[in-house]
Amino acid sequence: MKRKTVVYLDKPGRKGCPACLEAAAERAAELGVRHVVVATSSGRTGLEMARALRAAGSRAAVVGVGYAANFAAKWGRLEKRFTAPAEKLGAVFIAGTHALGGVNGAVRDRFGGCATPGNLIAGAYYTFGQGMKVAVEVALMAADQGAVPTDREILALGGTAEGADTAVVLSPACSQDFFKLRVHEVVCMPR
Repeated sequence: MKRKTVVYLDKPGRKGCPACLEAAAERAAELGVRHVVVATSSGRTGLEMARALRAAGSRAAVVGVGYAANFAAKWGRLEKRFTAPAEKLGAVFIAGTHALGGVNGAVRDRFGGCATPGNLIAGAYYTFGQGMKVAVEVALMAADQGAVPTDREILALGGTAEGADTAVVLSPACSQDFFKLRVHEVVCMPR
């Protein structure tokens, strides 16, 4: 049996982001994790994660996952003022169809509240908080695009509205292989 510290934030959202990034960077360094996936609408959280990793002595590569085009038009696109300095630290940025939304969202919107598999899975992860659902989803999206390997553990971070408030160690999978994804440990989450 191993004992590890989990960082529990008082509230979800941006305020807990610095503590979440620090905890994730420390855990990445401890485990020797090579990839950290982080949800980032503008690229800011991706840049902050890359800096936190370097401060913790980790050389893990950051994969920043932005919104799909339809959501980016509403909620914000990746911005060069954040992505350019992050890329100098080795980060890459991707965007794509939301793994737990996509076609499921179209069915829900067309037929009014229909419970699709993606909605049910997302709902189950929401019981741990929005950040948990987002962390899993961006790991799926990154795996779908080949930005992270599926044969080793990574860290995945998600948040509630803005910033990261949840960090987990997981073995990613492509969306098609969703049930092969495994969450191994929680590093940080809101209480």
